Amino acid sequence: MTTDNKTAKLQLLLCELKLEQRHVKTDLTKLLKQNKTVDFFQARQLNARKNGLAKKITKVEASISPNIIA
Repeated sequence: MTTDNKTAKLQLLLCELKLEQRHVKTDLTKLLKQNKTVDFFQARQLNARKNGLAKKITKVEASISPNIIA
């Protein structure tokens, strides 16, 4: 029962992280599509958030995968 609860929490966390990743990608796309000069500080922050989210997503997916296979 607790493993089902843990798996459900991990899946919920994964969905939230992927949604946040989508928002960051959209923000990056909007920033680059503007014809103005790029604010490098903002672009750097968005890139750092994107990389951090990617690492968190892989960590959560690695936690979920053994439970699904077993």
